[in-house]
Order: sequence, then C-alpha cells, then structure tokens
Amino acid sequence: MMAGSQNTARIIGVIGASGSGKSRWLKGTLAKGDPAKLLIWDPLNEYDHGRIVTDLRELVETLAALEPADPFKLTYRPGPDMATYSKKFEAFCALAFEVPDVCCVIEELADVTSPSYAPPAWSRLSRQGRHKGMTIFAASQRPTLMDKTFLGNCTMIHCSRLNDENDVKTMSRYLGVSQEQVRAMVADKAAGRFDFIERDMQTGKTVAGHLT
Repeated sequence: MMAGSQNTARIIGVIGASGSGKSRWLKGTLAKGDPAKLLIWDPLNEYDHGRIVTDLRELVETLAALEPADPFKLTYRPGPDMATYSKKFEAFCALAFEVPDVCCVIEELADVTSPSYAPPAWSRLSRQGRHKGMTIFAASQRPTLMDKTFLGNCTMIHCSRLNDENDVKTMSRYLGVSQEQVRAMVADKAAGRFDFIERDMQTGKTVAGHLT
C-alpha cells in the first residue's frame, strides 16, 4: 500500500467513531508498510513513531537538516489549544509537500477542515502530492464534518463502526454498500472484534472484514 511509482495516487481515508478500531488498523498498516519517511500530525498524542516534536520551529529545522534520501520518522503534536491548529496545520502541510516520497498521516482531519473548506496547503497536498510519490492517510470520526474534496480524491476508504445516522448514510454512498451493512458493523473491545468495510475507489472493489 505504501509502495508504488511516482505519480501513483495513494490517498487513504480512515473513517470510524471513537473506539471503532480505525487507529488500530492505521497503526497496524504503518507497522506493516514501515515507510522510510513518515510524518504524523498527532493532536491526540496517540502515536510515538520516531522522534516526538511539539515545537513547529523544531520540526522545520529537523526537516531542513535532512538530505532528500534520508529516512526519518517524525510525530508532530500541535498541543491542546485548538485555536492554534489552523496556522500550525497549514505550516505542517506546506512542509510535508516539500518532502518527496513521504508517508503523511493526519489524525482528526475534521479538526482542521470542514465539508466545504480545505486549507490551501492541505488542498495542494491532497491534490498534488501524488506527483511527489506521497502516501497520505487522513483519519476522522465523522465523515460528514471532514473535507469532502479529500474524500472525493481518495483512492481507498477504510471505514469502521459509525454511531451517527448521517455518517452512516454518507459512508453508504461512498462505499457503494447498503446503509444496513454500514450500520451493522461491530466494535466490541471486550470481544476484541472490530469490523470494517474497505473500498478501492479506483476499481470499485469493496471488501468487508474485521480486526481481532
């Protein structure tokens, strides 16, 4: 999933309510793919991949010191003040765009975008990143609150359990399955079972399964 030629779009939307298993799946996918260059936007402090950075200036300086072929893993935590996220996210996306062949992970995309608005640097990242061989994962609990342009550009969508009926209807449409199938997904932590539905948006192939 994280390998491919330049200009091959790899844009993955990861959708699911809190506790649905979406972060479990995403972390497992990163572990399996082990990208050489990994940059994570981590507002909930869920990731500990590589070096943890909390200062934007430090992130800029760290990336500037790297050679184009240098491997790295950086997790940027923007802090608890969401009022600062707009400028920080814009800068984060602008930095990511300058790194060829990077795997970029965005957690809680709905915190920094809306259905009708995508920050300019994020829009460029999700629309043009394929020209730099990028892989982009963006996760959200609520598909109805996230950037619809991003969803429309996804090459794959991984969807876990949803709690809101509007979200169920939205993902039924994107996944090409019935609302009943989306609604029936289980997220049972006690049993260790987390259902998901995935659709390859380029081929239209849809599969259902579960993590254990």
